[in-house]
Parts: sequence; structure tokens; C-alpha cells
Amino acid sequence: MVDRETIFKLVSEVLDGTDLRLKVDAFSLRENLEDGQAEVRCDIHDQRTGERHTIDGRGVGLVDAFFNGVVAVYSGQYPSLKSIRFADFAIKATTDTGRQAARSDMAAQVTVSIANSDNREFVFSRASQSITGASLTVVLKGVEFFINSERAYIAVYQALQHARKEKRPDSVARYTEQLSVLVEATSYSEVIERLQRDKAHA
Repeated sequence: MVDRETIFKLVSEVLDGTDLRLKVDAFSLRENLEDGQAEVRCDIHDQRTGERHTIDGRGVGLVDAFFNGVVAVYSGQYPSLKSIRFADFAIKATTDTGRQAARSDMAAQVTVSIANSDNREFVFSRASQSITGASLTVVLKGVEFFINSERAYIAVYQALQHARKEKRPDSVARYTEQLSVLVEATSYSEVIERLQRDKAHA
């Protein structure tokens, strides 16, 4: 089993500067404390392309609402997002970062664990004086990881098909090995079905 850093490095190598780098710009939150239902609207953008999206999500609290909203926006284009789920969420204060006498300005470490289709968990963390800001950022970074992994998988899958067609055994072996690493991120069954349909209609 490969670790997240190995997957991340391969994804960066394959995408070669075209990976998504999503950033939270601003958000608004409306939450009913009686039933715990929350509505969040969040503006995000890709730091590489400048492409912007507004995320509208609903759920039980900020994190659930934002996660649901991000997946709703991106899962049409990246279907592997439908196979991931939240496994854990934690906040831990770092008391030595507070500068005010009351220490109310201390930073907090927000950690999110996201499980893939095989129940394997990937952990993402962010420290900030804004708990809400860190929560949104860490969720977005987690989803970004799975989006970029899918994009890399598609690129390698297509390169493998071409190498097979051109009868290049060295390339076939290399791309097959890369796919075995990328598939550790999550299931790409729906992605493969879509690629095969596109090929059949080409």
C-alpha cells in the first residue's frame, strides 16, 4: 500500500503544473442551532487558472454543508468524488500561538480524514486562527487531492492505451505501474466506463 505523499508526487509529475490548486476566498454561513442544519455559500478559485466557483451547500453544520456543496459542484466532471466520505474531523488548539493575554487569538489545528471506496483514510490538516477558515480550507484540500488524482489517472490511462496501440512494451509497463499507484486513491470504475463510452463513440 502506497502512502498519500507517493500518490501526491506522482500526480504532480503526471499533471506537470496543470493540477488544480483551489483556494477559499470568502464565505457566508446560516445555521439553525435548533436542528443543526446549516447553509453555506463559499467563493473559491483555482490559483493556476483563475477559474471561480460559488459553492452552495447544505448539511449538518458547516463542514458537512461545505463538503456536500463541493462534491455537488465537481462530481459531475470528476465522478470518483462520489466514492469518498468523511471518516473523522478534529480541532486542536495550539495554546502557545496566542499573543493576547486571554489567548483568545490562539491558532487551531483542524484535521480531516477522508475515506475512499476501500475505506482507506487520507488525512489533511490546516492550522489557522480562524477555525471556520481552516475547516473550509482543509475540506477543499482534501477534495482537491481526489480531483487531481482522477485527472492524473485519466492521463495515464489514455497514455497506456496509446502505448498498447503503438506496441511499446516499456511504456506499457511504466504506465501500468503508475496506474497501480493512482488506483490507491479511490475507485475509478465510473471514470473507466466513461472513457470506454467516449472511445466507442469516437
